[in-house]
Amino acid sequence: MSGFVFVCLNQFVKQYLRSHKDVDGDEVRTAVEDALAARRQGVRCACGKPLWVAGSAVAGYGCFTCITGSAEPDGDPEIDAACDGFSFKADDSDVRIAQVIEIIKKHPHDYRERLEEIGLEWQDDEPDLLYDEEAKEEHVAVPETESQRRLVSFLDTGGPVTRQVLDAYLEERYSETSNLPLIRKFFKQANPNLKAILLKGLAADPTDLDLLDDLSYFSEFDNMLGELIHFYTDACLKETDIERFSLLAQDFYMNTYDQGYDALHELVTIFQSGTKSAVVRQLSETIDDYEGAEDIPF
Repeated sequence: MSGFVFVCLNQFVKQYLRSHKDVDGDEVRTAVEDALAARRQGVRCACGKPLWVAGSAVAGYGCFTCITGSAEPDGDPEIDAACDGFSFKADDSDVRIAQVIEIIKKHPHDYRERLEEIGLEWQDDEPDLLYDEEAKEEHVAVPETESQRRLVSFLDTGGPVTRQVLDAYLEERYSETSNLPLIRKFFKQANPNLKAILLKGLAADPTDLDLLDDLSYFSEFDNMLGELIHFYTDACLKETDIERFSLLAQDFYMNTYDQGYDALHELVTIFQSGTKSAVVRQLSETIDDYEGAEDIPF
C-alpha cells in the first residue's frame, strides 16, 4: 500500500470534475472546505478515526475505511491541508518525493530543518554542476557596456525607476548579446531594485508577456505568489487580443501550478461566458497534453 497522495484543494477539485462533469465545481470546493473545517474542529468518523477530508467532501463525513471499505489507502487523494504532520508511512518513492515537494512549498525558508524532521539527511556530496557553473559565471560577470553599467549601478544603489533605467533593462533583455550571468545573479538575489524595474514595466504595459515571465522567474527566489497571481489576473482581464490572452492564460497556469495554484480553474470562474471563457475552458481540458506543461521555462 502506498498511502495517500496529497493534493492541494484546487488540484482535487479539478481532478474530481474531470470524472464528474455534471457536478458544480463551487459546490465541491465548498464541501471540501467544510470537511476540512470539521476535521480541524475535531470531528471524527463514527468509528472514532480521523475524517478522510477528500472522501468526506463527496460521500459524507467518515474515515477512509468506512467510506471505501478498504483498510488502507493506495494512491487515493487527500487534501494536503488535512495532513496532521509531514511524517507518514509510505514505501512508494513517488509518495515520498511528493512529501518532500510539499514541505519545500510550504516552508521555503526552513525546508532543510523540516526535511530533517521526517528523517531525511542533507547531502552535499554530489553538487549541482549546472548551478555551480552558473555561479562561477555570475561571480566573474562585469558590465561591458554603458547601458549595463547604468543598469547595474541602479540595481546596486536603487532610487526611482526612470525611463532610462527601464530602457536599459529592456535593451539588455532583448539584446542578442545579452550579458546573461550579470543580470541573472540579481534575480537569484531577489534584488528589490530589479523587482521595482519589473513592476514599473508592468505598470506601463500590464499584459507584457516577457515582463510577466521575468516576474515569474523572480518569484522563484522571492515569496511573492500572491503578487504574481494579481499581475497575471490583471493582465488576463485587460488583454483584448484573444491569441495573446491564450498565451497569457497558459503562462499563468504553468508559472503558478507548481506552487499549488490552479490558474485555469480560477479563470473559469472569472470568465463565465464569451470568447475568453471558451479559450480558458479549452485550455483547462487540454493543458495536460502540452509537453512540459508543468515546467517553468527558466
